[in-house]
Amino acid sequence: MRTIPTPIQAALDSGVSCLCQCWIVTRTDGARFGFTDHDRDLVFAGVTCRAGTGFGSGDMASATGLAPDQAGVVGALDDAVLREADLEAGLWSGARVEVWRVDWSADPPLGVKTGQGELGEIRAVDGRFEAELLGLSHRLSRLTGRVFARRCDAELGDARCGVDPGHPGFAGGCDKAFATCRDRFANTLNFRGFPWMVGNDVLQASPAGDAVRDGASRGLGG
Repeated sequence: MRTIPTPIQAALDSGVSCLCQCWIVTRTDGARFGFTDHDRDLVFAGVTCRAGTGFGSGDMASATGLAPDQAGVVGALDDAVLREADLEAGLWSGARVEVWRVDWSADPPLGVKTGQGELGEIRAVDGRFEAELLGLSHRLSRLTGRVFARRCDAELGDARCGVDPGHPGFAGGCDKAFATCRDRFANTLNFRGFPWMVGNDVLQASPAGDAVRDGASRGLGG
């Protein structure tokens, strides 16, 4: 249950509007920025929240179960902070966003956190930016670690693959199969899959499914 500071609760109960919204954004490089819809800059939580940026929340879409909550965040591009080049370079991708309801009349300002999430896809449109604000539950669907599968999980030509783009077979691409890695690129030492991993068909087969049962691998093939 969220605890609302007494002064803020009193302001809510009185009907007097001394509240504003603040967004504290922490990028993955550790840099912190603040934004507010108040009519002047406001220092809150040790961060100067800048007014006049147009930073604000768009429509919220939420779902039940484990589907991630999602909201929209919009704002004006600003050479001082929100530069288009930085957005394109991915400096703001994955940034943590805290949403606060702040009583600006208090000294120092008091606030209650009303939400948090991470910036997802960011687009620059007509001098402003639009970004997804993903709830924390989206991390449950994030792929971490390696995938153990028969096919390679490297990209053709990357550091894990090691095939030189000048290789004569490079233009033909790679379907990530072991046979392709072996026959087209002679690169089996860098193959990042598990070609002899058994599949569901083998796991579900009965002990008498093969005429020959000599202990050899049942998962051979490209």
